[in-house]
Amino acid sequence: MSTPRYPLLLLLLLGTFISTQSWAQPVVKVDIKGIDTELETNVRLFLSIEQQRAHPLMSDSRIRRLHQKANAEIAAALQPYGFYQPEITSTLTEQEAHSWLASYVIDTGPGIPITEFNLNVGGEAGEDPAFKELIGKIAMKPGDIFVHPVYESVKSKLSGLASERGYVQAGFTTTRVEIDLKAYGARVYLDFDSGPRYSFGEVSLDQDVLEPELLQRYIPFQRGDPFSLGQVIRLQQALNDSNYFEVAEVFPAQPLADSQEIPINVSLTPRKNHRYNFGLGYGTDTGARAKFGWKMPRVNRRGHRIDSEIEVSEIGYNLGANYRVPVLNPRTDQLVYSISKEREKTDSNDSTLSSVGISLNHNRGKWREVLTLSYEREAFEVADDSGDSDLLIPGVSWTRTWGQEFINVLDGLRFDIGVRGASASLASDTDFLQLRGSIKFITSLGSRNRLLVRGSFGTTETPDFDLLPSSLRFFAGGSQSVRGYGYEDLGPTNDNGDVVGGKHLLTGSIEFEHFFNDSWGAAVFLDAGNAIDNLNDDLEQGAGFGFRWKSPVGPVRIDLANAISTDQSWRLHVSIGPDL
Repeated sequence: MSTPRYPLLLLLLLGTFISTQSWAQPVVKVDIKGIDTELETNVRLFLSIEQQRAHPLMSDSRIRRLHQKANAEIAAALQPYGFYQPEITSTLTEQEAHSWLASYVIDTGPGIPITEFNLNVGGEAGEDPAFKELIGKIAMKPGDIFVHPVYESVKSKLSGLASERGYVQAGFTTTRVEIDLKAYGARVYLDFDSGPRYSFGEVSLDQDVLEPELLQRYIPFQRGDPFSLGQVIRLQQALNDSNYFEVAEVFPAQPLADSQEIPINVSLTPRKNHRYNFGLGYGTDTGARAKFGWKMPRVNRRGHRIDSEIEVSEIGYNLGANYRVPVLNPRTDQLVYSISKEREKTDSNDSTLSSVGISLNHNRGKWREVLTLSYEREAFEVADDSGDSDLLIPGVSWTRTWGQEFINVLDGLRFDIGVRGASASLASDTDFLQLRGSIKFITSLGSRNRLLVRGSFGTTETPDFDLLPSSLRFFAGGSQSVRGYGYEDLGPTNDNGDVVGGKHLLTGSIEFEHFFNDSWGAAVFLDAGNAIDNLNDDLEQGAGFGFRWKSPVGPVRIDLANAISTDQSWRLHVSIGPDL
């Protein structure tokens, strides 16, 4: 039987070729000195010897040819950054067999200066304040080094602003750069004609779940107003924030023929009509707790909605429901009818509070204002005081928050203040007037440190404090008050040493946090405060340290605190929730 010699011979030759190629594949290292990282990155993109280092057909002769092209390629790579007179020292060294070092030492020389910068904006944009502001900020002027990416950025910003503000016909009529190597200067010529500014046209709402009149109140512009992409984005954000829709798409359409109006199309996908949530948690003030919520984001075509929640913890429960009606500006204003029942039993008090009420929530400038009127019936027992209270309580509160992110805040501030009261001559058992407020300030100290300062205050005027139910008395102590003390353990006491609550409240805290990485950190803190009857009463103090975890559900704080003012053991405090 004969042997198939030719296939075997071919295999041997192929194996020898592959082996030889693998053994002889040259290696080249490219070393660049004398320029910064940005320039080096661009130079390497231009260098053929760098880009072809792993080429399967790389050879010693090919490396030499690519090296000969390097000086011209480096010069071309430097020109977009304004360097037209570089001095380049290049060497190619074979360090050992098939191992090469290509070295380039670059002196960029002087950058080419702008000797003339001519920018003309014609059309209606010439009088547009937004364009005047942009032109005032353009980073190109005579004397600056001509940098091509900056030049392209100027053109892009002008075109982008024109698009955002409805200059549909805008465009450049002149874009020219003259590089004079003899005089070593650059002359820039830009002529931009915006044409007329278009206006908003008709808004088409593609939906069938809410009354069009309600949705029209979400639109922040009117037909005929000058077009602005920012207003389009505001409309989309308002519709998304309304919680009526799963998806809200807002997009400008093509201008109508022989018209300078841009129609706006709105496509809305409604949310499911029932939403549920359930949660488990733990806090040292409340113990273990569970929460269940149900919402109807859309009860009818007028945009009414219902939300309700049940929360049960080791110290009691809270049942509540709200019926919300959009009024005035539906993006920010609503009338809320509420009903609730709350039970709380702590070492300081035992209370069952039932209430019905109505409130108007709306924006007053940059402040959130809430006007309330509630009827509250409470059965309470505080130390040796007990009773049943019926109160009709009007009130008003204001809140303002500074900052962008409220979950994990680097820099922010929140301020709350409110006043409420009741009169025995108006369906109430007693008279009282109460003012209370709080403030929390957070500032970053470097990239991984924060300083947190918070405080709260309150004061009550009443002819008979003993008639006030426990929900209207002030208590201090706990993870959100003075750490190192139990929940509501601080306040004036009776002859038996039982806490009865105070007329006034004053607490404060200063805390320093350091994060080891993006998730974990540690803190040290000092708290002070008390619930008091007289403003010259002593304030208690607590201090300690803790750990911080930026969990997926919000910041988790685990603190160990000691009551400095009294002889008590260390106390553990756990809390979960947003910073502001």
